[in-house]
Amino acid sequence: MLKINELRHDVISIRELTPDLVKAWDDFQDLDSDLCSPFFSSGFARAVGRQREDLRVAVLQDSGRVAGFLPFHQKRGGCAVPVGGQVCDYQGVIGRLQGDGVSGRDLLRGCGLAAYDFNHGLAGQALLARNAFSTSDSRRADLRGGLEAWEADVAAQSKVLPQLRRKQRKIEREIGPLRLETRDNSERSWDLFHLWKGQLLRRQGAGGFDLPPWLAGLFSDLLGCSEPGFAGMFSTLYAGDRLVAAHFGMRSRRAWHWWFPAYDAELSKYSPGLILLMHCIEEAPRMGLEELDFGRGDQLYKRQFGTKARALCEGSLERPGTVFGAMRAARKSAQRLANRSLPEKSADILRRGGAKVLRAGLL
Repeated sequence: MLKINELRHDVISIRELTPDLVKAWDDFQDLDSDLCSPFFSSGFARAVGRQREDLRVAVLQDSGRVAGFLPFHQKRGGCAVPVGGQVCDYQGVIGRLQGDGVSGRDLLRGCGLAAYDFNHGLAGQALLARNAFSTSDSRRADLRGGLEAWEADVAAQSKVLPQLRRKQRKIEREIGPLRLETRDNSERSWDLFHLWKGQLLRRQGAGGFDLPPWLAGLFSDLLGCSEPGFAGMFSTLYAGDRLVAAHFGMRSRRAWHWWFPAYDAELSKYSPGLILLMHCIEEAPRMGLEELDFGRGDQLYKRQFGTKARALCEGSLERPGTVFGAMRAARKSAQRLANRSLPEKSADILRRGGAKVLRAGLL
């Protein structure tokens, strides 16, 4: 059984990561396919740390050897959220300390925390799964078998690819030839993307795409990140000289994460956003990537293009002897009961309400 010893003395600022610790982090990520998301990359954590001074890293040890990392932001009352807070689509321990031998209470005690909230936790990590109260999926285009195998899997479940190729020919005839830029550095294109995204969010009833300063700084930082194991990806699709769709995401050494897409609403009849997605999936194997992950959600395009899925979970680690830990323990019990006894929609309303009251996962 793995043990956590004197963890409190191994909680450091993200800026205190030494090159040896960064290498250990990256090695753990490379060894586990479930950790391939760029959200598990040291590069993402370091970028967040350049914007947030509250980011800490628990360097987990087993018998004096580094066995894993847990990056987190500490909030009031000893509560913590995963690195990046509300924009983090994958959460969990990077390393070997993920199994049944790890005690959530001991982990929190060693970190000096009362609670740790997660809402995109890897369900494959026993520590998170047994402390969860709900589950979901993150669908992805699995490209490990090659592009043709992915296309065959998509064709078996929908007709989306031939439909998009017809729309592609139509937009090329009527607007101009299509051109994909996988990493576009055009300020004008970034400004248009920001405008489109805000318009899309307002149409969906959200407040637009106005970012808090730390998040705007993070996105700007990520635009310039380009390392072998991690990079920001502002990808664009042009028809002739006209920008028709754009996407801002990230990649690790093996995975591309689909994060913030937007498109020119005037051209919606051509489905430019989906054509951009199709082109990015086709480009991913040429970049040495094994998957394009769409993140949590049940949108139609995720079902159409996704050929595999990872199980995610939502819940909390807590120390019931603390005020905020006790609140989360009570919420967890109530949510599990609601999941068993209430209609799915009612249980989900309770889940969202609990997260809002506790500000779980938010920075």
